[in-house]
Amino acid sequence: MNPEQPTPEPTEPVEVQAAARALPSVPRPRAGWLEIEPMEGPATFGNVTEALLRRPGRLLHKGSHSGIGLSGKLILVAAVSLAVFGLILGTYSGGVQLWAAPLKLILGMTVASLICFPSLYIFSAMDGLEARPAQLATLLLATIALTALLLLGFAPVVWVFCVSTESLPFIGTLVVIFWLIGLYFGRRILSGAAGALGARSSGFIRLWVVIFTIVALQMGTSLRPLIGTADTFLPTEKRFFLQHWAEQITDEE
Repeated sequence: MNPEQPTPEPTEPVEVQAAARALPSVPRPRAGWLEIEPMEGPATFGNVTEALLRRPGRLLHKGSHSGIGLSGKLILVAAVSLAVFGLILGTYSGGVQLWAAPLKLILGMTVASLICFPSLYIFSAMDGLEARPAQLATLLLATIALTALLLLGFAPVVWVFCVSTESLPFIGTLVVIFWLIGLYFGRRILSGAAGALGARSSGFIRLWVVIFTIVALQMGTSLRPLIGTADTFLPTEKRFFLQHWAEQITDEE
């Protein structure tokens, strides 16, 4: 063999080459979940819902240009989702709860958001988040709307237990777990926006999420019952939410 002649590279069988050509090309990496980019089309109910689930960065971009219209759509998404989820909760007892539970859910989330918005502005500033109050309001509305959308997704599961069991503590625990899951994913909007808007860290925003969670759980207790029935529309006694849960579990036993 001539040493100067290059060794021919082994050729693959024809079957292997044909299979390789049949394979689909590797897709390019997708952009970040909170990449700030223009929204495709107007801020309709459907586009806002899709952006919440797929590309929340589009909402941040849209909010910096036309925040009022976008805020209205986010409020509508949150209100409709919470109303439907509350209606499902109302099927546990029926009657007044079919309209009282949706109303209380919307009212409780609205009051909790208003109470916690000033601290959100302060904590975001301490984290170095360069955002105006209007932008923060859009972020908060997007967080609440995404949480409500996830609750809406869990609604069929809750309905199954509302019509098949009488264990009030179990259903209440299930609802709280689903709400915490929704809030966890909703928090990603705030944390992602913190990095996109130049925040040095997100420690104070994470602390704010804990505070908001406690306030929202207390609002749910203050507006009880969300599940079940009572002699009055609103409670006449003050209760801390952990104390209320403990009493419900004790009564069930």
